[in-house]
Amino acid sequence: MSDERPQARDVHAPYSVTAESGEEREREISRITADIRDTATGARSFSAAQITRARDLLARLYALRRARRLYPGEHPAIAQTEQDLFDVIAAYHAEGVDVSLTFFEDEVLLGEQVLTEDSMLFDQLIRDMVSIGAGSVSFLMGLSPDEIARFSPVIGARIEEVQELDGGIASLAERAECPHILISAVSVVRDDVTVEEGDARELAKATYTGTLELLRELERLIRSNQSLNVSHLKNTARSLVDSILRNRFAMLELSGLKSFDEYTFYHSINVAILSVALGSMLTRDYRFLSTLGVGAILHDIGKMTVDLSVLNKTGPLTSDEWAEMRHHPVRGAEIVALTSGVDRASIVCVLEHHMRYDLGGYPPREPKRRQHIASRIVAVADAYDAMTSQRPYSAPRMQDEAMGIIVKSAGSSLDPGLVRQFVDMLGYFPPRSLVLLNTGETAVVVSPSASDPTRPVIRIIAGVDGTMVRPVDLDLSASAEAQGRSVVRCLDPTGMNVDIAEFL
Repeated sequence: MSDERPQARDVHAPYSVTAESGEEREREISRITADIRDTATGARSFSAAQITRARDLLARLYALRRARRLYPGEHPAIAQTEQDLFDVIAAYHAEGVDVSLTFFEDEVLLGEQVLTEDSMLFDQLIRDMVSIGAGSVSFLMGLSPDEIARFSPVIGARIEEVQELDGGIASLAERAECPHILISAVSVVRDDVTVEEGDARELAKATYTGTLELLRELERLIRSNQSLNVSHLKNTARSLVDSILRNRFAMLELSGLKSFDEYTFYHSINVAILSVALGSMLTRDYRFLSTLGVGAILHDIGKMTVDLSVLNKTGPLTSDEWAEMRHHPVRGAEIVALTSGVDRASIVCVLEHHMRYDLGGYPPREPKRRQHIASRIVAVADAYDAMTSQRPYSAPRMQDEAMGIIVKSAGSSLDPGLVRQFVDMLGYFPPRSLVLLNTGETAVVVSPSASDPTRPVIRIIAGVDGTMVRPVDLDLSASAEAQGRSVVRCLDPTGMNVDIAEFL
């Protein structure tokens, strides 16, 4: 987020984006998508030797599943395969890494690395795991042989046995009491997947709440100098990606939630939502979006080590305090780099999110090199959410005012191509904005227009005289429905005693 102590608030009039040629726009988007491709194909959380050893891991896992299907529970063959699996997992743990396997469609991944050859060799194991709902299996450090023995009947479960259980494989795993083994389903969202609006909203709320709890736990772990749970972090990021790919608007609506008392937590969630949503406008590469989500969730993790008296100071910072604040990207990157299993792109994102597009930010880099694509995406989301939030040292800006500053920052602090995409995504008057119409009516913005960023879908809540009316939804981009209405500017809901949540 922005740490600048503003001297004055510049009030921006309605603005417009300078039009550029189609060729220039295409070149910028091509540059951005090329960066995304490089990130998606280059992500690796494990060493080459550890990736090679994954074949042995998969063979042991498959052998255990077959043994459980062929022999009674007390048979010595089962005990031997359990020990064999534990031994290969223990080798990873001895090197300081958790082991996370993901199975979906016809592929298996170790961490974020696709195991192409192993996916062909272990196609039956992949089908079995997907069929029982074990899309992701993580073996965390601290695992004991006894846990493997309790986990054994879970991995050997028959499809019909799992289907008959309330809660499926997750319920079976919970009964086994294996705290160092995490099992979850993994869904890969496709363009043709549709979700009912009500279901999408419930999924979005659950995802938001889960991410909030994760951030509270992260702060507790960091301030007590304990290790982060990478599997939990990655699963949370994947939930964000799933929710956004299913219904971007349902998640964007929640990104307007704020809390002064828990600013850092809410800010980090909102930045993650905005970042993944912006990334999803450029690509649907699941691995890239998941890596981006992790980096966005963690982007301000370094601030969790800053003294609270500095973090919550209402006045200007001293030179020493300002130096401490400016060091938070480096401190955060150091924390994440020491956490085994986090992708390099996520770490770089934590380090670079204040570096600026023109490289005039911090920390300075020599020799100069362009910000990573994930860092540039998070920088846009970070700037917008920080400006529209109540912070100890500044009042929140109106959404249209903040969007005007974002546009003016294109080419200096922010990537101009990403700024264009951001405006297209949220509109000039983003969701949850309270707005004044040219008719004198008051409305809440429900969603942006796909065709005109100045003419969102709105819900009129008050008449010309300020009297509350029965809410009426209008799409201002549809001229007949809009009946000449247009948005003049954003309003402060607190000053008008309006609870936005009551109208959404």
